[in-house]
Amino acid sequence: MLWLYSALLSLAALAAIPVALFLSLRDPDLRRHWGERLGGTPLFPDESPSPVWIQAVSVGEVQVARRILEEMGKILPGIPVLLSSTTPAGRRLSARSVPEGSRACFFPLDLPATVRRCLRRVRPRALVLVETEIWPNLLRECFLSGVPVILANGRISTRSFPRYRRIRSLVAPALEKVDLCCMQSQEDAERIRALGAPPDRIRVTGNMKWDLPVPDAPAGEVRRDLGLPEEAPVLVAGSTAEGEDEVLLNAWSALLNDFPDLRLVLAPRHPHRFEKVARLLATRGIPFARRSRGPAGASPVLLLDSVGELRRVYGAGTVCFVGGSLVSRGGQNLMEPAAAGRPVLFGPRTENFADAARSLLEAGAGFRIVDGDSLAAAVRRLLSDSSALEEAGRRGRDLVSRNRGAAERTAGMIAQILRSPEG
Repeated sequence: MLWLYSALLSLAALAAIPVALFLSLRDPDLRRHWGERLGGTPLFPDESPSPVWIQAVSVGEVQVARRILEEMGKILPGIPVLLSSTTPAGRRLSARSVPEGSRACFFPLDLPATVRRCLRRVRPRALVLVETEIWPNLLRECFLSGVPVILANGRISTRSFPRYRRIRSLVAPALEKVDLCCMQSQEDAERIRALGAPPDRIRVTGNMKWDLPVPDAPAGEVRRDLGLPEEAPVLVAGSTAEGEDEVLLNAWSALLNDFPDLRLVLAPRHPHRFEKVARLLATRGIPFARRSRGPAGASPVLLLDSVGELRRVYGAGTVCFVGGSLVSRGGQNLMEPAAAGRPVLFGPRTENFADAARSLLEAGAGFRIVDGDSLAAAVRRLLSDSSALEEAGRRGRDLVSRNRGAAERTAGMIAQILRSPEG
């Protein structure tokens, strides 16, 4: 099965070359770092200790990796790190996140020769895969090279579990080579065991996305930086997916009848959608400002066409909606606005954050909506009742505080493996 997987991946990589070349014309990072995809990862000095290699797919996973780095630094200070990422946005954030003496790079293709080249150059002390990263060739080569592998903040969603089961003959041998699976919940632990992970290597450590730092900048300061009036109500719509921006704009337009000074911050999930959303706003004749070009000023809508600051911007909102939840994307990080003490609205599709959604609903800090009308109704209720608004925000902040600790637990387990004679 592994040879078939490698052959199909090779064919897919060849077929993707024209697309990759086209995308590289628009993204300088893809041109500059193309060799990293083929295993040409940055070299560490000969005198440098062996690094810990952490793989984080994109921006959200890189933020989790930063928490692992912070906790590991308290236990084993001075260990260099290679922080790899799959997406250009993730790589840019990785480059800004690694400590001195560490490196950032693109994740290499999971082909035998590419992976072997990467391992020879990096000489990792251990490999940490953030969330669900099952790369059969990489795991096999790490096993043959004696490199321990840890799955951190692992999860197997309701949507992905059946897909993994269909290729269990490929997944199970790969999971047998993982030394430690740190899973977000008992349900995740049961699913990865069913897929072939050895039961004695599975631990439930909690969800590290509860551990993301709470923005320390006051809301007023962030609003001034964004050019938002300090007293006006602000609806922050974060990580919106295709098809959700129209819903948000319709709901916001309806709310203007009751709250004429309501501002909207619209933050598309993926950078490649920034221009499309800008065209949507222009076509509708809605005055808007772009974050990349300065403060919002008098514009009622701010398009957050930047990467890595949404968590901070949530704190400037009055009410927050988290996208990827009205369409079949499984939702995005619900904990970020809750940590900022803001009521959290989300749609029915929250499979990727099922535990967080359930906890927020039970705590009275989150509110599930199903369409634009129910979104407008929920925002209207909250903006019309200041005590309910404040209470929902307080409950969310308390919920986040109670669930912290997964990063510390995971870092402690990683440190145990690094300290062992085999690590």
